[in-house]
Amino acid sequence: MRNKARQHNSKINTCVQVTDKECGGNAEKMVRRFIKKVKREGIVEEIRERRHFTKPTIVRAEKKRNTKRLIEKINKQRDELFTTTKTRFKRRK
Repeated sequence: MRNKARQHNSKINTCVQVTDKECGGNAEKMVRRFIKKVKREGIVEEIRERRHFTKPTIVRAEKKRNTKRLIEKINKQRDELFTTTKTRFKRRK
């Protein structure tokens, strides 16, 4: 029973509004601005995640995989930044 209570603990608390004054009365501009705001808030991603239940172990493994990927990316950028071109492209004869 406790797992069901924890399942939806994070709710969407934001209210996205686009006013007529922001866009100068242009309906197309209002729609584009609304879509940008919704994407920025992350509402669409959250709805997609809630469609299907994912096990907590899968969520943790995915989070761990993403952090590992980010660390590897940063280390690669750091290596490229601090190595000279001579040592990076050294060829054997």
